Amino acid sequence: MRSHRIHPPPTFGRDTYAPLVSTHHSIVVARSTTPLPLLPEVCSAFGTGCFNLVLFGDGWQMAEMTVWPHQWPTVGAGPGPIAAATGAPVLAAWISDTACAQMAADVPGGPSWTAHLVDEGRQDCGFDHEIFNTLRSPGPEQPPADHHRLAVDLAAWSAAAGRTTTAERIEAVLRNENMLLEHRYRAMVGELGLGAGVAFERSSWTDDRIRTAWSEGFAASYEIPTPWNRRSKASPRSTALVAFLELHDAAKFDPAITEADLVTHAEKALASG
Repeated sequence: MRSHRIHPPPTFGRDTYAPLVSTHHSIVVARSTTPLPLLPEVCSAFGTGCFNLVLFGDGWQMAEMTVWPHQWPTVGAGPGPIAAATGAPVLAAWISDTACAQMAADVPGGPSWTAHLVDEGRQDCGFDHEIFNTLRSPGPEQPPADHHRLAVDLAAWSAAAGRTTTAERIEAVLRNENMLLEHRYRAMVGELGLGAGVAFERSSWTDDRIRTAWSEGFAASYEIPTPWNRRSKASPRSTALVAFLELHDAAKFDPAITEADLVTHAEKALASG
């Protein structure tokens, strides 16, 4: 059965929000009439896996995205192409466990900036920002962001988005070290003046063929050669299963892709050489 119902708003803003599904992933805030996980510019920059989509109204959304292993060589375009495609400001972050958020913002016709958010007083986070990070920062690690300066920049981003907030409200959340950084970042998004967020219920299916093809597609994602996995050899079957994996990602948010479509593609992928 498919479902595209909108649930009542979850707790969002000053309180902790969202289940802890993955602590290494991207969070993208942008405005679009299309669900963000279906935008090519989002997928090419942050991967096709989306485990949480929040709708704020007036087109504003927050998508939490994951990258499949075979996608790492091609992700990393950042928020710029999304801002160009949507004509609206974009804010993105790569969350590394509870230690840091590598942030990037882009405003059409306005400023773009990056920041490395860590707990106050820390000089580094110990995580990779050069390869396995959708907002790659080659070279020396970016110095920790000044919380006040970052709050001012985020308030300016909110104003460019036509929202109303204050740097003081944002800074209070950024400094709240009683919250895990991942939860703190979501709470900060709740202070950008985007309104109450409601969770988009993704479609799900119980057909065993779909489940099997997804599971094998995930395993096949590791078989696609990458710069750090050169010994792997992609086969027609692994290529077909990876294509199904990405189709499955889109189907969760696209009502035009039916369960019957997924079953057809799953059978073809599983039967491919």
